Amino acid sequence: MYQFFFALMLALLAGRAVADCAPLRFAYTDKEVLPYYVGAGAEVAEPPGAAVELMREAAAKAGCPLSLQRLPTGRLLASLDAGTIDAMLTYAPEVVGARPNVVYPLDRAGRPDPARGMRLYTMVFVRAADGLPRGGAPAELLRGRVVGLSQGAQHIKLLRGLGLTVDDGAANPALNFEKLKLGRIDAFAIALGAPDEMDALLAVRYGGRFVRLDKPLLRPGSWLVFSKDYYEGNRRQVEALWQWIGANSSLRIGALSRKYTGRLSRMPDRSLVTTD
Repeated sequence: MYQFFFALMLALLAGRAVADCAPLRFAYTDKEVLPYYVGAGAEVAEPPGAAVELMREAAAKAGCPLSLQRLPTGRLLASLDAGTIDAMLTYAPEVVGARPNVVYPLDRAGRPDPARGMRLYTMVFVRAADGLPRGGAPAELLRGRVVGLSQGAQHIKLLRGLGLTVDDGAANPALNFEKLKLGRIDAFAIALGAPDEMDALLAVRYGGRFVRLDKPLLRPGSWLVFSKDYYEGNRRQVEALWQWIGANSSLRIGALSRKYTGRLSRMPDRSLVTTD
């Protein structure tokens, strides 16, 4: 009998945690960025991509019902600031711009807390035929060359700050690799959860045409950020989400990305190229 009432108590507490957490409107780009975001446009693809699955896991652990919304990349932060969405993943304020109604997890110095964020690596892919030394310093190797980034990529400002020439005209990574293959750009840079996350997929798609430079060009952090209203109304759950992201995101995003790499590498080539 005691075990029955104990189990009932746990169930009631779990139900209360879910009820106490307002539905969380998480938004992400409407561009396809494999393996993190699958599909393009407003529709949520199933399976949706590694980053979205990571958010589903985090929200479930915090007991928050999650709804998904896709928006043009340039509208995401403004929508969060206006409170029409509740959460998104983004870089530090000095990169994307400070917004009064956007809340980060902060450390004691008032800076975005790396212990409660996601570690990223901006990796660079070049043509194997160009013979660039893979172990060299990426910023030096790329001087005088055109570096491709996807439209709306949040690290455009960082690359330009390094004095690099940036072409951000392609809608997604697949189109950037096409531009690299055709010689319209000299390199492609993308932020990844682990340096080698795209290696298997590229080997299947392009053989030895492209190589990855060994060293990251940048090591930016990314944070799950919230609208001020959502944070004020759900502090306990938001703090739990931040703690979970900091403790689990590096391992989980790698595992989820490998799952998508295996799935996507078996798809026809046309599935990797989308246009707006």
